[in-house]
Amino acid sequence: MTVAIELANADDLRTALGRWLEDYGYSVHRQVPCPEEGVVDLLTSVYAIYCPPTLTPTDLWATVDKIQLHQTHFPDQRPVIAGLTPETDWESAQAIAEQIKPKGIEIWFLDQMPPFVEYYTQLTAEPLPQPQGRLTRRNPLSGCLISLGMAAILSASFWLAYRILDRHQMQTASNSQDSRAWEQLHSSVEVWDMDTTLTSLERLKASRSPCVSQFAERFEASLRQRGAEGFRDINPIKRALNMENSCRLEIREYDFSQ
Repeated sequence: MTVAIELANADDLRTALGRWLEDYGYSVHRQVPCPEEGVVDLLTSVYAIYCPPTLTPTDLWATVDKIQLHQTHFPDQRPVIAGLTPETDWESAQAIAEQIKPKGIEIWFLDQMPPFVEYYTQLTAEPLPQPQGRLTRRNPLSGCLISLGMAAILSASFWLAYRILDRHQMQTASNSQDSRAWEQLHSSVEVWDMDTTLTSLERLKASRSPCVSQFAERFEASLRQRGAEGFRDINPIKRALNMENSCRLEIREYDFSQ
């Protein structure tokens, strides 16, 4: 009996692992840039997690080199390499994992971790069309096909909420969502977490407040044009809107603030 965890690509793997960690109560930052080069795929208060394309011996050792380069910048986090057991040469991958452990680096073969597999079982939905190059690994745990279907679940949840809540409840929910999006934004901006920042801005662009939606549009445009340097524009954009449109956007100071 085998179980197949099938993911469309490496981004889906990072998304799935990040949501799993959030379900355990971790605050997760995604694609955090490092001073030298490269990024930490997922960063929490406890773990600095790298998700290479595969966990083949070559990718494992390459990721070890990357971790050793970045490790001084994340002294409080335990380094982790996470992914699916490779289809071929998996015995070598397991052996290399044992060699790497003494370096203080954890290896997570996600398809061999029952809590992670159980997480997918709970999210089982109708299989979605998968693009070419999907990540697949079969492992002797159980005999069901596990697929994400996260977008369908979230869409259904939002549709039900819209149908059930009255106008007053919707306004309250909107304000609450704005507050959560702001807190998530400020938290992700502190560490230049591009993915989470853009996700927060998508939510803020839908705000009923013109000041908030204009800020989100301008800040997103700056990030897409300037990349990581665009993070420095957050407070100048807020100040400009506060002056131009009498907005009351909160100015928070960051280490990189201009």
